[in-house]
Amino acid sequence: RHTSMAPLSLSSEFGYAVAVVGASYLANIYGAIKVVTARTKYDIKYPTLYSTGTTKNDEMYNCAQRAHQNTLEGLPVVNLMMLSSATVYPRAAALFGFTWVVGRFLYIRGYTEGGPEGRRIGGIVSHLGDFPLLITTFCAAWHLLRA
Repeated sequence: RHTSMAPLSLSSEFGYAVAVVGASYLANIYGAIKVVTARTKYDIKYPTLYSTGTTKNDEMYNCAQRAHQNTLEGLPVVNLMMLSSATVYPRAAALFGFTWVVGRFLYIRGYTEGGPEGRRIGGIVSHLGDFPLLITTFCAAWHLLRA
């Protein structure tokens, strides 16, 4: 059954969520810089993605690479959930998205400077952003379907 739908109207506050998308890209750039810096510091040549060596330097390079890759794995879905949620809950979505971005900066810094143990705080902060976004995404879907 086809029903006509009123056009989706976005609040000007949706702009907060759009700004957080930009901030998430800055987290990506930060991670990339950390990988390039580690590549130089630990003498890992391109096109090596992960070092297969067993030294502490190899491990620290891999930590930088993993921190960046982990961020890239979550970035698209987090941004999609945030923008979807922001159609109904723009401020909350932007706040949760921004929390995720702050978490990613902490995660990348902690992982690249402190090894695997250094990623914990950033991981927790990131999840304080992405888990609520999952919930608000379903809530926004429910709201839109019932409109």
